[in-house]
Amino acid sequence: MSLTDSTVPMWTLKHRGETHYVNHMDVLPGIGFSTKETPDNPHTKGSLKIKGRLKIEEDSEGQIVATVW
Repeated sequence: MSLTDSTVPMWTLKHRGETHYVNHMDVLPGIGFSTKETPDNPHTKGSLKIKGRLKIEEDSEGQIVATVW
């Protein structure tokens, strides 16, 4: 969606059943991840699965930033 509408942030995060759109994501050291391939999905061919706590906030420039720790 961000390719057709510049007001929509680039990244999509799904956490506990909710979808969040963010401009930037920081993953702190020590947080592991796995990959998930979905070749039959026309929208997403793959995703990263990250386990950790999620904090989403707006920075001083109005950008939405996610932090996983």
